[in-house]
Amino acid sequence: MPRLSVIGDALLDVHVVPASAIRPGEDIPAAVRLRPGGQGANLAVRFARQGVAVTLTCSLADDVAGRIVRSALESEGVALHAIEANATGTVVVLLDERGERTMLSQRAPFAASGADGLAADGWLVLSGYLLLEPDGEALARAAAALPGRRVLVGCAVPDDSVAAWRSAAGSFAPDLVVMNAVEMARLAIDGPHGRVVTDSGGATATIGSVTAHARLAPGPDAIDTTGAGDAFAAALIAGLLDEGWPPREASLREALGNAVELAGAVARTAGAQARVAHEGAAP
Repeated sequence: MPRLSVIGDALLDVHVVPASAIRPGEDIPAAVRLRPGGQGANLAVRFARQGVAVTLTCSLADDVAGRIVRSALESEGVALHAIEANATGTVVVLLDERGERTMLSQRAPFAASGADGLAADGWLVLSGYLLLEPDGEALARAAAALPGRRVLVGCAVPDDSVAAWRSAAGSFAPDLVVMNAVEMARLAIDGPHGRVVTDSGGATATIGSVTAHARLAPGPDAIDTTGAGDAFAAALIAGLLDEGWPPREASLREALGNAVELAGAVARTAGAQARVAHEGAAP
């Protein structure tokens, strides 16, 4: 089986869907669920469900949240390289009536420790959130020194962190960058790497001289976009693991189409790691 490493957060998502509009000072009924999440974990789980042998380097504590997240990842067949933390990161995912999300994050920084003893076998996929940490640049440089193909997955970056993030991303020297259209407009970095840009209707990929497009087929409206972009990235990369570089146009087009299809299904299902029909039965 192809081997792949992911470096990124593994978090506990507190998923909140209010029954009505939020009114400050009032008690609003809501559906509240605890689910594993974090961009790194989301990517690793989607890879594992596609039969890809994957190792996730992440930060976890021996607390209630950490035990929930660890158990969920191990049940999916994800191999863990867990870095000890004082507390497992937690994100409150607040959804509105359109499925749009507001995320309130308490992350456990681990870029500095993640660079120690860093190893990769085959492809290395780096979550962009790690580059927001104070030691993100050092992690990026350490990862860039490893053999294999490197992929950077985009993230939300505050305005005052864009310059530092782009510097760290450049140091990572990715072979492929996967971002949504808003992220690409703000965060695009120089270099000969391939680019994959997603939007609400599909995606476009340009790798070397090869370009491919895929559009999302009509279907039900999205109810929760959390994790859809991560599912897209995992499906795309999984479809290219056995390809040369740049990939053949037909292979890129097929991988892109499968990725758009999976992302659309995930957006129509509640939960960043919710299993959808495209992934088959649980292991």
